[in-house]
Amino acid sequence: MALLTGGAAIAQELPQPSPSSVLNQKIGLTDVEVTYSRPSAKGRAIFGELVPFNEMWRTGANLNTIVEFSTAVNFGGTEVPAGKYSLFTIPAKGEWTIILNSKTDMWGTGNYSKVNDVARVSAKSMSVENTETFTIAIENLTAESGDLSLSWEKTKVNVSIKVDVQARALKNIEAAIAESDEENIWKVYRNAANYYYNNKIDLKKALSYMEKSLAANDESWYSYWLQAEIMAELGMKKEAVASAKKAIESGEAASKKNGSEFKYTKMINSGIESWKS
Repeated sequence: MALLTGGAAIAQELPQPSPSSVLNQKIGLTDVEVTYSRPSAKGRAIFGELVPFNEMWRTGANLNTIVEFSTAVNFGGTEVPAGKYSLFTIPAKGEWTIILNSKTDMWGTGNYSKVNDVARVSAKSMSVENTETFTIAIENLTAESGDLSLSWEKTKVNVSIKVDVQARALKNIEAAIAESDEENIWKVYRNAANYYYNNKIDLKKALSYMEKSLAANDESWYSYWLQAEIMAELGMKKEAVASAKKAIESGEAASKKNGSEFKYTKMINSGIESWKS
C-alpha cells in the first residue's frame, strides 16, 4: 500500500518542450484540420543544421503532423481525396518537397514509405522575420483557396490548397430543396437564387428559383427586391421596376404593422430610377 500511494504521489504533469497544437480552418465549404507539435528554436540554427537539408523531416516534433480535409482538395497542384494524412517535408535551399502520406500513426520518419504518398509537391522557400516557435497556419484565404504555411526561424514555405466550392454548393442546394418542409421551402429557393445571382452562374435558373420562392411566400420585401435585381441583370428592366415597387409596398406594409420604419425605400428607388433610365 505504501509503495502504491508513494508512486501516485510523485506522478506529475509537466510542460512539454514541443507542445501540441490544433489548427482548424474552413476554406469555402471544406474543413481543414492540422494537428502538430511545436518545437522552439531556442537560439539554435534550424534549417541546414538542426534540420538537415535534403533529408526528410517530420515537420514538427513527436508524433507525425496530421492534416485532414473534409472534402477532396487540390494540394499544390495534386488532387487529394478527403481524408487524414501525415505531413512530411524535405527542406532544401530555395525549394522544399512537401509530402502527404496516407499512414498516420508514425513517430517521426521511421516507418515512412513512399508507397503511401498521395501527394509530393515542390514549394519555394522564402526568408522572413524570425519565428521562434514552429508554426503552421492557413494564409491568403479566399472562398475557394488558402495557403498552408510552414514557418520556423527565418524560413517560410507556402503550399496552395484549392477547393471546388461551386460543385459542392450546387449539390447542397439540390439536397436542401429535396429535404425542405413546406413551411421553409420559400427560404431554400431564395437562398438558392441568391447564390446563383451573386456568383453569376445561371441567371435564368436564379429567376426560376425566385418565382418558386414567391409562389410559396409572397410577403417578404427582400424576395421581391432580389427578383428585381435578377430581372434587371437579365435585361428585363420593366419587370424589374414592377418587382421593386412590390418590394417597397411589402416592406412598408410590414413595417407599419410592426410600428417601425422601413429603411430600404431609398435604396430600392435608386434601383428603380437606374432601370428606368
